[in-house]
Amino acid sequence: MVNYLKQYRVPFTGLSIGKHDFEFTIDKAFFDCYEYSIVKDGTLKAAVSLQKQENMMVLKFHITGTIALTCDVCLSAFPSKTDIEERLIVKFMDEDMVESTEEILVLAKHEHELDLANLLYEYINVSVPYYARCNKQGENISCDSAVVAKLNELAPEQGDGEKEEEKKEEQTDPRWDALKNIKYNKN
Repeated sequence: MVNYLKQYRVPFTGLSIGKHDFEFTIDKAFFDCYEYSIVKDGTLKAAVSLQKQENMMVLKFHITGTIALTCDVCLSAFPSKTDIEERLIVKFMDEDMVESTEEILVLAKHEHELDLANLLYEYINVSVPYYARCNKQGENISCDSAVVAKLNELAPEQGDGEKEEEKKEEQTDPRWDALKNIKYNKN
């Protein structure tokens, strides 16, 4: 698994100052390397533009393609189009200086390559919608009608909730009713 992810490393020490473009293919084998990935399958292309400068690099990511999602309503798997654009600044500093942040990655001056696998994995998984639905994220897809019909059949009726509250109010403990009649004693 780890050997598979080596193809997502960019050796930047031999690159000249200026712009360099890279393209990576992301598929099921990529997601299989991450045991707890939200996304289990997909067909994506990642175009990475690396602008190398003296003491830093600016990377622009454009990830497009489809990922396989599971509908939260009908539990059907469906393809969802994805279009992600991200930007990352890579700075070179002494090892004990500064920690990386969300937008800035700090590398030690002796580093010679940049591993993009974790960044690509993170960008893709963060882009997954919190609530996936066939008819929202899928293209010309609707939920499985048999499953939706069964869910509607099993769902409680709308009016029952109000009737249950009324019954609870009617069935109060008589000890509490007595306490409701007590007024504040002012002596």
